[in-house]
Amino acid sequence: MIGSLVKFSCNKRSLYFPASPLYTHFNGHVGFVTSYSKIEETGDEYICVRWQQPVRLHGRDYVTWSDFNLLNFEILNEIWSNKIVSRV
Repeated sequence: MIGSLVKFSCNKRSLYFPASPLYTHFNGHVGFVTSYSKIEETGDEYICVRWQQPVRLHGRDYVTWSDFNLLNFEILNEIWSNKIVSRV
């Protein structure tokens, strides 16, 4: 999973986390997965993403890294055990 190319999706966020804010400023932004973790008790998967282009938050601050549940993303190119799997 580390090194995979992902895109944040407000559609997926609203589907899996309907009670949470959409974070529309991230919608459509693409980045690389820099870390991956899975919570054994719940099965939830989390990733840290380094954005290709910094994401502007609230009209003033820029973010280059973010941590989110994997369900918020479309996987564009997936890397597992040195194999690349295209999802496009």
